[in-house]
Amino acid sequence: MLPADRTAVLEEWTRAYAEWKEWRRKWGNRREPGWFSARARRELPVPPEWLPPACRIDAQDDEVLAAACDAWREWDRSDDVAAWLMQAPSAAGLAGEAEQKTQWWERIHLDAFWPMTQSGVSAFGVAGTHATIHVTKRLQIFAAPGAIVMRLPAVDGGQRWTPATDWGFSYSLFDFRMPGLDRPSAVHINLARVWVLGATGAQMPGELYLAGFSITFKRR
Repeated sequence: MLPADRTAVLEEWTRAYAEWKEWRRKWGNRREPGWFSARARRELPVPPEWLPPACRIDAQDDEVLAAACDAWREWDRSDDVAAWLMQAPSAAGLAGEAEQKTQWWERIHLDAFWPMTQSGVSAFGVAGTHATIHVTKRLQIFAAPGAIVMRLPAVDGGQRWTPATDWGFSYSLFDFRMPGLDRPSAVHINLARVWVLGATGAQMPGELYLAGFSITFKRR
């Protein structure tokens, strides 16, 4: 049996290797998205130096050591792990090049007519813009607060125009081509929290949440 401190080290390494394997299975040579940029690639955890000699002795009497040895033998397969490590830098570079080829304006959304999500409220967003980053292929999150022009009910019973900023999520619905433009476009549905700026004389309906559509343009 191994001493308690070595058992704890083995359990930690075996867990870290299992997590790395799952991460590699899911992301492979693709970049894992973060909130504002791609996350750093996970490094392959290195086993303790004393593990290989211990695995060359019959380790079946110790379940923790046996599990760690199974993981180490998998880790030690040079035709698998070493090849992946050699490919990772070049693959990451290719991913970076592919990401750079994506034009910044493809992430810029043009917003139009965002009605309130509360019933009985006449406030709505008229036009605006925001930029996004992808969370999944269709789901996107605002990269920074967007800008939108709001039309709010005024205290005198009329309507008042006022600027606002918003932040939320976008979901891609479908692609289409606008008449007269030889460029593909995409329609998105959006849900955002709105903060009104300088709404003097406007009748504020409390918290503002808008749902509406936006359009982005794509490369030909």
